[in-house]
Amino acid sequence: MTTEFKPNQLVYAYHGPLIYEAKILKIKKSTNDFIINNDLQHETLEQNPKFKSARWGNDQTVYFLHYQGWNSKWDEWVSIERIMEINEETKFKKLELDQLTKKKRVKKDDTNNNSQQDSSKSDKNGSSSKKQKTGSSSSSSTNNLTSSSSSSSSSKPTKKNVTINLQFPPELKYLLVNDWQYITKDKKLVTIPVPENKSISQIIQDYKTQRIKNLQRHQQQILEEILLGLEIYFNKSLSLILLYKYENLQYLNLLKDNIINSEIKQSKIYGLEHLLRLIISFPGLISTTTMDSISINILISELEILLQFIKDNISNYQNDYYYTSPQYDALARS
Repeated sequence: MTTEFKPNQLVYAYHGPLIYEAKILKIKKSTNDFIINNDLQHETLEQNPKFKSARWGNDQTVYFLHYQGWNSKWDEWVSIERIMEINEETKFKKLELDQLTKKKRVKKDDTNNNSQQDSSKSDKNGSSSKKQKTGSSSSSSTNNLTSSSSSSSSSKPTKKNVTINLQFPPELKYLLVNDWQYITKDKKLVTIPVPENKSISQIIQDYKTQRIKNLQRHQQQILEEILLGLEIYFNKSLSLILLYKYENLQYLNLLKDNIINSEIKQSKIYGLEHLLRLIISFPGLISTTTMDSISINILISELEILLQFIKDNISNYQNDYYYTSPQYDALARS
């Protein structure tokens, strides 16, 4: 059932790839030859120069929006596909997009700041600063996996960078190389959502079912803690560090179509390829944290067993890629 919006109603609206709060000023219903304004009075089409009947046709209901906090010159007519009710689901969706945009902006600002600092400071000081930032960020995320009691807000990690070796099966490395080739060179995408039996949630559950039966109770608890943390970390980090640029538009479309929301997490609709991208990045993330050596060894050991399980069952979890449309390709490259 299509939601019916009214004049003066506050809504969320897409403007480009982002979502903004907007107010409905006028409505032109498909069954009417006039426009209803915010005083519920009728106006002719000629009184509304921004309304282009040729563009919308006579069989489509459209809405004249004012974006809250924007100059009125941005007021525009939009179709129903651009508008959403303001509720918990759409608030979550807006927050996801805001965070993704903020991350891109911060990354760009950091790049500019680092360039300025490099011209005024020595390489040694610049390198030290970067390490400190990375350590603080990674510590916060990785502690989710190990339930470490270390504070993620510590600005001065007491642990120096260490080299962590993760035994990554060659078969899975080849899969990641092909994944990179398909997306960055061939301009393909993984078909998302993946089948339910190939989702990250299901892979983790399958692994847990096989692994946990041979463990003692305290070992089971550690395993459950690590796997829960792995899934939570994936959900939080996917849009921030795991997507290629060419996939960002696909992710935004998943949010727009409500395929990802507060109930349906990323781990329910993404699969093996994206999980492997996270796992292969863990040594670099962990090496700059304040995690103790025992916690690191337990985590790495469990990840290696998980990777072996995936290698042995790879045919059950691999997903298909498809060529994108010319429209998607043009938008994704812009």
